[in-house]
Formats: sequence, C-alpha cells, structure tokens
Amino acid sequence: MEQLIVLGTGNAMVSRCYNTCFAISDGAGEYLLVDAGGGNGILSQMEKAAVDVAHIHDMIVTHEHCDHLLGVIWILRKAGAMMLAGKYDGCLRIYCHQNLIPTITAIAGMTLQKKFTNLIGERILLCPVQDGDQHRLLSREVTFFDIHSTKAEQFGFSIQLKNEKTLV
Repeated sequence: MEQLIVLGTGNAMVSRCYNTCFAISDGAGEYLLVDAGGGNGILSQMEKAAVDVAHIHDMIVTHEHCDHLLGVIWILRKAGAMMLAGKYDGCLRIYCHQNLIPTITAIAGMTLQKKFTNLIGERILLCPVQDGDQHRLLSREVTFFDIHSTKAEQFGFSIQLKNEKTLV
C-alpha cells in the first residue's frame, strides 16, 4: 500500500523542525521524493523515516525557494557517492521547471566535487517539466501543472494512486 511520509513541514524560517518535503512510498520499497528541505537535515529526516536514497529514482523539485531546494544538493551528493561506490542502481531523475535546472546545476557546481557533478547528465538527470506534462513515476501517472505563483515559478503535480484516488 502506498504511504505518504512527511519529512518536514513549516516555512523557510523554522528552527525547531525541518523544512517542507515529503516522500511517497509505492509500498514495495521505492520512493518518490518531493522537494528536499533546506539543507543536510534531509539525510537525517530520511534516515529517521527509513527512506533509503538508493530507492529514490524520481524526485520533484517544485520551486527555487531555499527551504525546498537546498537539500537537493545533499541528495545529489549522497546518490552520487552511492553510484560511484556501486550501491545505487540506475539513474536519479529530478523533475522541475526548466528555469530551475541552471540553478540546481550552478549550486551543485559551486558546492560539490567534480566526481559528483560529472554524474549530472549521465546518471543524475535534470528533467524539465511544463504545464500539462505527464510522466510515469513509481509506476503511476503524474501530471505536472503550473500553479501560476506570483512569487516564483512553481509547479504542482497530481498522481494517481493504486486505490484510484488522486493526490494533488
């Protein structure tokens, strides 16, 4: 059975909890990660929730605010280290709007070693999404949509669950 795992909640300036992010489990050991909060705390949040980076092959980054984005770098580093050690099968696909790709690439380039950034485009794939795009993540149909935010370009999504309900 699918499960929603809340890894963080709150706003950008919270100090007593982790920033907004969550995972969806397919019930068979694979996860879809949505956002990654604001820093390396994502790794401990995932550890506490028993969400193994080796079983995340799809990730959605909704927008550029630091409380959703900065943990992505730690996911890239962890997945990259596992890839280089032969402990991660396949690719990590990160879905985000097209204008966020240069931001993720730039932050990674300024903060991660080349051995990790060299994986971008090979095994770490930055996948641009547009309004109405559909992809299969966790063997489920996911539809992306522009929320038309006035603060920052931002995409939401809907996913069809096994019980025929839709999570938006």
